[in-house]
Amino acid sequence: MEKKSIGSSLRVSPLGFGGWAIGGPFWLDGLPDGWGDIHDAESIRAIETALERGINFIDTADAYGTGHSEEIIGQALRGRRQDAVVATKFGFTYDAASRNVFTNIDVSPGYIRSACQASLRRLATDYIDLYQIHPGEFSAEQLDAAIDALERLKQEGLIREYGWSTANTACAEQFAQRSSGAAIQHPFNVLSNDSAMVELCERHGLSSVNNSPLAMGLLSGKFTASSNLPAEDVRGSSHEWVLYFKDGKPKAEYLAKLDAVREILTSGGRSLVQGALAWIWGKSACTIPIPGLKNVKQVEEAAEAISYGPLTPEQMNEIELILRGRA
Repeated sequence: MEKKSIGSSLRVSPLGFGGWAIGGPFWLDGLPDGWGDIHDAESIRAIETALERGINFIDTADAYGTGHSEEIIGQALRGRRQDAVVATKFGFTYDAASRNVFTNIDVSPGYIRSACQASLRRLATDYIDLYQIHPGEFSAEQLDAAIDALERLKQEGLIREYGWSTANTACAEQFAQRSSGAAIQHPFNVLSNDSAMVELCERHGLSSVNNSPLAMGLLSGKFTASSNLPAEDVRGSSHEWVLYFKDGKPKAEYLAKLDAVREILTSGGRSLVQGALAWIWGKSACTIPIPGLKNVKQVEEAAEAISYGPLTPEQMNEIELILRGRA
């Protein structure tokens, strides 16, 4: 698969490296929001392996580990910053010392500039390739002010392109109409098919950057009805927005959907992970999935998906008919 464009200045691999998990433990409004313990040395090896295997797009946020994910990426890219296209996000306030992220947001121009400068320091770089608004919803007036601030950062060379991480199509439409932004990041996978957002990106010439492409790990195939993740894992917390798990257990309806399409996803020698990524590529040329990757083994499996390419139109249609019947 060939590289894809984000805006006019960025060329990225068709698959990205999601940096949420490598941030390590942190809390959102008092509830665990990380993915359990991580090992920084392994995280760095995973990023190095991604670059060696042709994955040059790395996505993170200042909230992930309250800056720790950015710091690890900065360490991994020391001496090879030019090999990577780095995306990060801003807008959630946090206390780095206690690793607490707060639900109150700040997208004011002054905060955007200070957040950008802090991310630049942690990433050990003098520019951010794709700078993204992290909170998914706020007023049109706040959006206009944020866009103005991002345009100024772009003019100054501190960022190359900008986007918004939102699952709200009305907000994404406003952003597309009011800005020269390059991307919308949103949840997208075969078990939760938000085609409306992808169609919006196609209509406006935006990149569709897809988080949760593996349904928070459910599409790895390693979970069953008896699986139970610990409370310190975000999937074991009681966050209302955790869609595929409830109190650490996979939801039965999503396991049933997965079983219904497993054979198609794993056809042609693909693993389930590779099939899930192939489905996303099969939906649109503008999609760029960014699975959360935290070790070398995960990177190698995901990178191999690129050589298989997207599912065929026939396979895509078959999956749609199967899942439509289960809706």
